[in-house]
Amino acid sequence: MRAETIDVNAARARVDWLKWGALFGFWALFSFLNANQVYFEMLHKPGMHHSWWRIVFWQLAVWWVWGCLTPIVLKVGRRVTGANGGWLRGLLIHLPFSLLLPAAHVAASVYIRMVIQPFDVWSDTRPFLDQYGGELRSLFLFDFFVYWAVLGVGYAFDYRERYRERESAASELKAQLAQARLEALKVQLHPHFLFNTLHAISGLVRGGERQPAVNMIAGLSDLLRRALDSADEQEVSLREELKFVELYLDIQLVRFSDRLTVRTDVAPEALDALVPNMILQPLVENAIRHGVSPVESPGTIAISAYRAGRALHVEVSDDGPGLQSGWRVEECGGIGLANTIERLKRLYGAEQRFELRNGAGCGVTAVFVIPFREGRGAVEAG
Repeated sequence: MRAETIDVNAARARVDWLKWGALFGFWALFSFLNANQVYFEMLHKPGMHHSWWRIVFWQLAVWWVWGCLTPIVLKVGRRVTGANGGWLRGLLIHLPFSLLLPAAHVAASVYIRMVIQPFDVWSDTRPFLDQYGGELRSLFLFDFFVYWAVLGVGYAFDYRERYRERESAASELKAQLAQARLEALKVQLHPHFLFNTLHAISGLVRGGERQPAVNMIAGLSDLLRRALDSADEQEVSLREELKFVELYLDIQLVRFSDRLTVRTDVAPEALDALVPNMILQPLVENAIRHGVSPVESPGTIAISAYRAGRALHVEVSDDGPGLQSGWRVEECGGIGLANTIERLKRLYGAEQRFELRNGAGCGVTAVFVIPFREGRGAVEAG
């Protein structure tokens, strides 16, 4: 925690130095341009061949005074912006400062010129007040506009900074909302498969099949432990997801005994690909419920996955009776399928595809295609 605080303070210090550097760099550039203008104007006058370096130093000192006054202008501007008093109140506050600071700058300019004497023996040697009165009449209006120009630029930068902060906050809130929705969808699966499994266990108990019921309870314990271990992850490797589905299928094998056969065909390069956590379980459950459970004959569940370019293809199929004519996935009312489709959309947007279709010979095949990515991590929810 202390190290993070030090890093933050160091970053803020660097930003402050950059701001001060940019501020005085601007006024240095302005003074350099102004000094050259004064120098070349003097060259056209007889006998006025003054030191270029002295004129540059003089102008640099004069305009760096505005560099010191700029933070005051910006601070006053922020105070006015923070107070809810309207434009008239802001004008009444800025007006005295727009008179006082230019007058102070003219005074500093006269004093600096008297000290540096950029024009050598041709420098003005009159008393300070006499010089100040003349300079005030000639330079005050220009410095007055400089005050309002500095204020306008400051407001522009502040507005840009606030706009970026609002954009960042809105983006963060959007990401948090998307993450909360994803968590809600994932958590919804836990009671869903838990209820179905407990229902199967109760059926075994009522039928007097004590040992299969005990085996299912033990399998359910392992399944829930694994589900809780990965509860904070939106994505896991396909290898981990297959292990979770294997625990779920162990429970179903107790229930269906020799009526259920499971086949897995996963390409080795696909095992480390990231997939949504608990994405296969509802698809396998759907295949068992609609492809194996309704018929008395043995049924087969097949799980396959392979990489095709930059995409991962995953299929879960059964050899049951298949879909009825005219059936549409959009009209599906089941929690498992609806949840799966919604999670894929929120995690991958337009880069995903989900399809539920009748197999070539019989049964149903559920297919989803997502971007192929390896390693642990989470995609940006959107």
